[in-house]
Amino acid sequence: PSIGAMHGYSDRINHALAFAAKYYGLASGPERTMAYLAHPANIAIILARYGCEDLTVVAGILHRVLEEAAPREREELEAKVLEKFGPVVLATACEVLEPRHDALGRLRAWRTCKREFLIQIADAEPRGLDICAADELHNCGAAIRVVRRLGAEYLHASPDASPADTLWWYGAITDHLDSRREWRNRAMLEELQAMTRELAVLLQLER
Repeated sequence: PSIGAMHGYSDRINHALAFAAKYYGLASGPERTMAYLAHPANIAIILARYGCEDLTVVAGILHRVLEEAAPREREELEAKVLEKFGPVVLATACEVLEPRHDALGRLRAWRTCKREFLIQIADAEPRGLDICAADELHNCGAAIRVVRRLGAEYLHASPDASPADTLWWYGAITDHLDSRREWRNRAMLEELQAMTRELAVLLQLER
């Protein structure tokens, strides 16, 4: 094949998935880790389907690994990502990490975390917004699946987040993405908006 030919296999993406399998959620036990791995894998698939480059796909996989890490483990993981994947991947992954913990390592309230995240990504690069959109596409799709199969009472984005809170969040994040006119991957936004409307209808039917 020519030098410019497209290839389906990517060693960098394979390496990122292997890294996630090794480091993602280890403190939670192997069964939970395997379930958790579906999320970064789905982020990778969504990003690839929307034509994102390898760097963004790799950062999307590693973003979730870093986001779920306890504060005491984050610095070490970031050093490993820097060594193995480089500064651009690390910066892209870190740009869209939710601020889940306070300075003392305690979990923040769900809505506080989400509000601070919106402020944090105000100047995020388009690659970071791609990852953010892919992350929420998978989360919203999972929420729709739960409500369809089990009912709204089983929708738990967080112990302190109600179904109404979940809908508020998807409205807030789609509004933010829509406001970022320099972000070109508008088809991702359209899909997320459609899924948000579907979830709203399902939750209304459950009341």
